[in-house]
Amino acid sequence: MTDADPAREIEALLQRGIGLDVLSIGPSMVALAVRTRMKKRGTKSTTDYAALVAASETEFQALVEELVVPETWFFRDPEAFAVLGEWAVNEWLPNHPYGILRAISMPCSSGEEPYSIAMALLDAGLPSERFCVEAVDISLAALDKARRAVYSRNSFRGQRDEFRDTYFKKSGTGWRLDEQICRQVQFRQANVLDEAFASKEGAMDVVFCRNLMIYLDGASRSRLMTKLGQILSPEGLLFLGHAEGGIAREFEFEPLPRSMVFAFRKSKAQPAPASARKTILSKPVVRPTLQPVILPLKTASPAPRAKAQPAVDPLPSPTSPDVLLTQAEQWADAGRFDAARAECETCLQAHGPSSRTYYLLGLIEDAANQATQAEAFYRKTLYMEPDHYEALFHLSLLAKKGGDAKTARQLEQRARRAQEKSKMKAS
Repeated sequence: MTDADPAREIEALLQRGIGLDVLSIGPSMVALAVRTRMKKRGTKSTTDYAALVAASETEFQALVEELVVPETWFFRDPEAFAVLGEWAVNEWLPNHPYGILRAISMPCSSGEEPYSIAMALLDAGLPSERFCVEAVDISLAALDKARRAVYSRNSFRGQRDEFRDTYFKKSGTGWRLDEQICRQVQFRQANVLDEAFASKEGAMDVVFCRNLMIYLDGASRSRLMTKLGQILSPEGLLFLGHAEGGIAREFEFEPLPRSMVFAFRKSKAQPAPASARKTILSKPVVRPTLQPVILPLKTASPAPRAKAQPAVDPLPSPTSPDVLLTQAEQWADAGRFDAARAECETCLQAHGPSSRTYYLLGLIEDAANQATQAEAFYRKTLYMEPDHYEALFHLSLLAKKGGDAKTARQLEQRARRAQEKSKMKAS
């Protein structure tokens, strides 16, 4: 047996155990994690270590812990949490006057996401006794950190100082989360790809499963999407990562008509009564007791945007790129692809090429099942911005659909490298 054989066996064990697509993080990252564990165990032979991982659940878990690198912060993509609060108060609550809203964060990492869910629901005006948040992760180390609920500056990136001052108290070199928020979240260790996972959960009204599928192989993605469909209630909301919307559509989920929040419903879900549904897309939440702390929603037109600005600031031009592209996103979300394309073309003519415009055109063509046109626009995006992670990932999905597995893997590798560069810049 050569040294390469046990290395591939370890990769195969990770693929079978947690659905890991090794190319999503790179074989070198797996090799580094293996060397680290071998040093800690005092194991000299890769063959011996491969046998140990195969025989010991404890060592397999330790290797997984070495590979898992949490990348999260409070209210990551704040629009998603704002929409969650609106939906909970304006749609879920009127239809469930006596029920308890169940939300789950999977994987929950070090706790920033499930705690953000709890804060968003409280800020929206949902009483603490009317909801519970479950948080699941395969990493025991991440769960231990989540339960301690003490966070460093890195967990507050992009947030305003008053947010931290409202919910946290200084604790040494970090900040400790308020106990009221901690009580709303229950943490537990589990592998979401285990066969029995879905049957144990029951119906969930809200599921956050963001940026997990980008690490999984195709078969594991399919298993996960099936499980998400099983645990999500008929009218519940599923929140995914930016690059995962195309996968959701393949499994009969449809996007919530709200620009760029990546929230989905089951396609066969019955619409809620108009009285409960009408405010979710057009009105801000009325928060009866608590002051809002999450960032405001993106607005779809110049007038609402002006309300959030100082009175001396001028209104944005109706032909500014931001206004044109936001309108294009709204048309696309409503399924009016011709109108969305027209807005993008106007933006190109008035302001010239940009990666944002080309990427949006790619999404529009993708949603309209125009694969050839979508691919062309994604490639134009990369011409303008070679490390555009979302464009690379969508191109890899198109390659997979077209049966070109080799190109799909190459694009996934490029996407992973682009994401790592982005993380390094942010840190």
